[in-house]
Amino acid sequence: MVANGTNRFYRSLLSCLAFFPLFVRVQGQICEDTCPPLNDMGVPIPSMCIGNATLGGDAAKIYKSCSGELASFKLSDFKGSGRVTVVANYYFGCNAGRREAGVYAHVAQRFYDDYGGKVMFVGSNKGAACSTWSTWMKNDAKQLYPGYAKPTNFPVVIDDADAVMRDLYFTPPFGHPSYVILDGDLEVRHKFIGPCCGRINWSDCTANKAKELDQTLTERVEEILAEQEETTTPSHSPSREVSFPTSRPTPTITNPPTSGCEVGSWSQWSPCSITCGGPDSGMKFKWRVVKDNRNHDGNETLPSCPDFVNTKPCTPLEATCGSTCTLETGASYTIKTLVEGLDGPSDVAFHPTPGYHLGTYAEGRSFPEGNLGDGEAWVLNGYNHSISIVSALGTPSQTTFSRRDRGYYHYMINATALSFNRVSDSGRDEDRDSFNYWAVCNDNPNTYLDAKEPNYFMGPTLYNSFPGANNTVNRLGEPCKEYEQCFFMHTDMLHEAPACIGIVHDPETNTAHGNVYWAFDTTGNRENGQLVRFDFQQPHGPGSMDHSVAGVRRYPEVKIHRGPPGVHAGMVVHPTRREVFVAVPGNGTVIVVGADSGEYARIAREEFPIYTNRLPSFDYSIYECVEQRIFASDLDTPSGMALSADGERLFVSEHGSGRIRVYEVASATLLQTIETGFDSIGGIAISPNTNSLYFVDKTTNTLNAVDRSENCYEEYETRVTEGYSSVLDNAVATFENEVGEGVFSLHRDHDCMPEVVIPNITYFEQVHNDTGYAGNSSHTGYEELANRTDCGVTSELNFDALLLGGYYCHTCLPRNEGSMCDSGGECQNIQWAGYTCNNHFFVDSTSLKLYNSSNVEIDSIPKLKPDVTYRFTIMGSEEVYLSESIKKKKPLKIPGEAKDYTITELGDLIFDPSVFKKGKGPYKVYLRTRKKGVEGVKIEIDYPCEDKKLKYDNKAKKNCEWVKKQNDKKKLCREQKVLKRCPKSCGLC
Repeated sequence: MVANGTNRFYRSLLSCLAFFPLFVRVQGQICEDTCPPLNDMGVPIPSMCIGNATLGGDAAKIYKSCSGELASFKLSDFKGSGRVTVVANYYFGCNAGRREAGVYAHVAQRFYDDYGGKVMFVGSNKGAACSTWSTWMKNDAKQLYPGYAKPTNFPVVIDDADAVMRDLYFTPPFGHPSYVILDGDLEVRHKFIGPCCGRINWSDCTANKAKELDQTLTERVEEILAEQEETTTPSHSPSREVSFPTSRPTPTITNPPTSGCEVGSWSQWSPCSITCGGPDSGMKFKWRVVKDNRNHDGNETLPSCPDFVNTKPCTPLEATCGSTCTLETGASYTIKTLVEGLDGPSDVAFHPTPGYHLGTYAEGRSFPEGNLGDGEAWVLNGYNHSISIVSALGTPSQTTFSRRDRGYYHYMINATALSFNRVSDSGRDEDRDSFNYWAVCNDNPNTYLDAKEPNYFMGPTLYNSFPGANNTVNRLGEPCKEYEQCFFMHTDMLHEAPACIGIVHDPETNTAHGNVYWAFDTTGNRENGQLVRFDFQQPHGPGSMDHSVAGVRRYPEVKIHRGPPGVHAGMVVHPTRREVFVAVPGNGTVIVVGADSGEYARIAREEFPIYTNRLPSFDYSIYECVEQRIFASDLDTPSGMALSADGERLFVSEHGSGRIRVYEVASATLLQTIETGFDSIGGIAISPNTNSLYFVDKTTNTLNAVDRSENCYEEYETRVTEGYSSVLDNAVATFENEVGEGVFSLHRDHDCMPEVVIPNITYFEQVHNDTGYAGNSSHTGYEELANRTDCGVTSELNFDALLLGGYYCHTCLPRNEGSMCDSGGECQNIQWAGYTCNNHFFVDSTSLKLYNSSNVEIDSIPKLKPDVTYRFTIMGSEEVYLSESIKKKKPLKIPGEAKDYTITELGDLIFDPSVFKKGKGPYKVYLRTRKKGVEGVKIEIDYPCEDKKLKYDNKAKKNCEWVKKQNDKKKLCREQKVLKRCPKSCGLC
């Protein structure tokens, strides 16, 4: 978030964050062999344990190595009778892992020398350049075993930056360094923690202690090898050649044809890239094959080989492109408003599985079944920090429903962007797939609704839209019943993008869980915003506070600027081009960034010192030399963005003008401009059902559609020159064949060299000091927070500590002490669970039995206060309503509402006594049910007890005093005009 030289203020805030007592239920480094491992709430996490085999896609996945005998491999390559595979799990920055890695490298090479490829050793590195780690492993092995040669062939070291190997065999919170040993069927035979686990300092784990790993690995590997020898007598000694499988992995070229850069000849210049446009709006390129045959040492940075592509601008043959008809708008269209009454809408997205979250009945309301109309739109309301879910959009059954996070003032505060994981066919195992998850980006520096000075500990929040498994909860933190109010429960949160205005899910299928999101961090280095890639990896889940497992990549070279406050920045990831499109409101541009480009440069913790967790399993890195270019410019505050279903068209809304621009992705030329007539457009989205284009507008608080009134007569022709496309396809194919996949690019900066910095020993020591939200784990002392009243904006009390200490209701939290009790209600905190409200009651409709908000039965309802809103949650199959009469079945008429407003079945009956004009409200009402034989329950309302003017029979003397003195007072008071005018004299109050 903040670079060196400008972070003094942030460092002071960090010191506050780092040392406030966080009384959270988070464990730090776990050094137990328990499998499956238990999370901080004691819940088993599904994991590969002893006896489980590696199957299917897990065995077939291709891994590329940076060191060792194999350039690439699949685990299935290592199957076979009598074979053994060992996998190690290391984090860069962990002293224990660094100590053991040298031992591991020595043992790997020794077994290779004795058995060749019959025993495979794989090292999984995370958190640093793979070549750096592998070099350290080999050097440490030579120091630990000076009588042996430095390892060269094994172990095979992979860059597990996406934690795929880690999450396959060492699912957190299983400790580290850790190891699995597989037999020839790829079955886990041993899974264990290394001897140095938990040692903080390098000196804490002696060389002799680390070498215990040598004995453990040797005994267990030889034990499995001996099993084969007992059943089969080999005809010859093991050798490298016969021990490899039939489908042998690709070997690393140890003797390259040249020792330097192999450079081919330049091609001819390509044709101009586009058929139409202004001067120099197109591009030409020429290319040549360049191979880097040098041996890379992890301790040195080599200069780049010569460029393999040159580009120059060109002018298309046609000066103007003209407007075309597109599928989403048709030959003609109108603008149609479908939803009104939103609250500062900033973004809209379509749920990938309509009905999945709400079902057909929730919170006492029915919802349409199935995927109707244009689908289910989720609108993000920035002003009241909520989500409006619009079901059956555009049909007569359309209905809108609002829901928000129970701790919205932190987890969904000023949320400005929303994105779903829509990848339904990722190929991941069900327990590692995050299809239907979603995330929001919060445009706030963590001020708790301006109740606290910003500490910039803020970023995207992840949710699971499956309503069970505590992803939605009631006020008490319990699973929601169908008739009660329900709240989102976040499944994870990261904190490296304060004041974030854009977010998009990456549809990649490489990571273990598919929880990668790109975010527009407006804070950046305090001079400009930056692009940040968040991989939540394995989410901690609802109720947990363990934030130690994640990967965050920061791209400082991507400099972006926000627009006016509250303006959304649209982002999309093109699934096949692997490009991230970003609307930059402050620059009036749309930029494109290569999603898979860039190189690891260094740890981000020194330059950006506010981050989620200090343990080494939290990978916070800086990536440099990313590919980027300007896609469109001169836009009037570009905001929302959407990609057509076929990926050929990009839609960009202009917040300033109310226009929506339609571009061809391949040529970056303007196809069409849509005039909406609105002046504050935010997020836009395309219905997956009908390809209709939707947008939100903040000024009018509406969701609107571009309604096609006539389809296109014919498809438009691409603006990409045919000759240009063929040359580009040939260049890409040649490079894939001769150099490798993903190498060729027209937009790479060949002169860029990442500023690689290897952290010193202080990094290796500080990563062990923390476990969650920059604070140490402890259950002890949370009681101290209950009595803290130093709630001022600049006080020392950190409100994050309240949330993490299990406080959902506290005098210092904003807006009714952090609770969502209805107006005027008082909350009571239930530690680690939730809170109760003294203006919330449950009613059994079949018996009219009463319960308070803790679900404890009560005899009666306390006298209601006229300035408090009350919630009666109705349970059971009968209708319940309020009435002024204990006998007549006439519902109470609420001013401004329908006559049957209070009639409720399975849901909430909301009663606000303040809606009645002064002196017009009833002093008592009755909870009634239509079930025969059940007597109504009297509820008194504490209105001021005052008589008003009465002229009985139009005589001034026959006032309330006169009524009070009459012998037939009771009879007189049965008359409504007397009772309402003389409540005190009649004894009504």
